[in-house]
Amino acid sequence: MEDNRGIVTLDSDTVASNPGSVRIMPFVLMRYMHKSVLLLIPLLASLVVAFGVSLLWGGLSSVIFFVINYFYWRRKREHFAYGDSNGGIVVSENPKLIAVTTDLSKGITGKYPVIKIVPYKGKGRLNDRIGTVGLYESSSVCTPHWNDFFPVPVEYVNSNKAELNAVLRSYSEESWEILEDRLKKMGLPYREGLFKISEENSSW
Repeated sequence: MEDNRGIVTLDSDTVASNPGSVRIMPFVLMRYMHKSVLLLIPLLASLVVAFGVSLLWGGLSSVIFFVINYFYWRRKREHFAYGDSNGGIVVSENPKLIAVTTDLSKGITGKYPVIKIVPYKGKGRLNDRIGTVGLYESSSVCTPHWNDFFPVPVEYVNSNKAELNAVLRSYSEESWEILEDRLKKMGLPYREGLFKISEENSSW
């Protein structure tokens, strides 16, 4: 899987160990991801131009902005349907941060455990468990592990409690224990970033 910088769709050669299978609710996504709203504005403006000023130039602009919006929303649907889902824990309230752990191994050899701590703007409180779906970024150099990963809370795209709880049930209790144990290896205060975890059988 690739990060959304520079690629339109997911890498079809990679399959997530726990696919998100999360349904996107457009108005929820627009509340948390303002880029989606910014992309709609020029599309609507071009439609106004097409119907009120110039059908040629307004129509051409509308087609261009429609294609941009189409691929943006396709990208988001694929992200939350097929991206890798992992549990996250709210580790700070000021600033609000969540921690998510994964293994960056590409499945070829070795284990590359990491914790990613990212800003959080959801409703969870300190120590709450939340679901996330992330994409992975490959480095330009051929390595047995991904370069980074980008978990996004599922509540940013879906507000249905039953569906959010279904995501949480997809995580084993062991996975939560692993995250909590790895957090203990980190010093306080928590800060944003990707942190390699040194543990038994780690290949770092």
